[in-house]
Amino acid sequence: MTNRTANRKAGANQPLSAQAYVIISLMGLLIGIGLLLFYVYQVPKLVESGVQNQVLYLLLIPWALACSAFLFGAMRSYARFTHRQVGNALELGGPIVLFCLVLVGGFKLVPQAAESFDLTVRAHSADGAVPIITSGKVTLELENTRRTESIGLDGEANFKGIPARFRGATVRVLPEVDGYKPAWQPHKLLGSALDFPLERADQPVTHLGGSIVPPPEDWNKIRLIVDGQSSEGKVDELGRFDFPVNGKPGDSIRLKVYAGGKLLYDDFQTLPGPVNLKLH
Repeated sequence: MTNRTANRKAGANQPLSAQAYVIISLMGLLIGIGLLLFYVYQVPKLVESGVQNQVLYLLLIPWALACSAFLFGAMRSYARFTHRQVGNALELGGPIVLFCLVLVGGFKLVPQAAESFDLTVRAHSADGAVPIITSGKVTLELENTRRTESIGLDGEANFKGIPARFRGATVRVLPEVDGYKPAWQPHKLLGSALDFPLERADQPVTHLGGSIVPPPEDWNKIRLIVDGQSSEGKVDELGRFDFPVNGKPGDSIRLKVYAGGKLLYDDFQTLPGPVNLKLH
């Protein structure tokens, strides 16, 4: 049987008119376009939930139906596919051939998403004063699993083999860096690198106490100042003082004592005291 004869025979067996198949093709095309737009706009959510391949399969069905209805119904085309293996034979004819080719081709041509990906976390201070933080740890919470990596000298914490379902998902990240707040932060994993700004921790406050011996006669003019800080202390008539200072017990601070505009004392002291000062 020649191709022309086969085409005439196939056309004679069509249950609908060519116009009806054109309408079916247009309907399938419109449905396919609608699903395509949905797929494009919902890709981040689909990747996050891990169902992008299932939706792609549904997307290919109306496109395959539209192509089959148009070529084999409206255009009166004909196709046959035969596969033989170890005595078994599979033969497909008509629209089902193109329908299967579109479905299989859609999955073969579109590269499959990787099962995992690597994530690099780069930490820096939120105020921009420290562009690269080179010490500490970062903990990543992946549903019921927590992974911790150290920050290297290059300012990066590298997480290897994160499941692909977390790409585009929002996860919680915890910094453990001296001088910065250890608070969980939500971040969306949009790529293979995560910019991680850290908020500086509030300075601890310790009271520095002590006395000046002997008590100064002009005690009401005495001012105690910690170098680099805005805090200021006063003394009473017995020369005693106690005022808040930024720092934790054991920290060393530089203490200065003024009477009016004259510097009477300048030396280092260890928090929280008590200290006994002798003015010059």
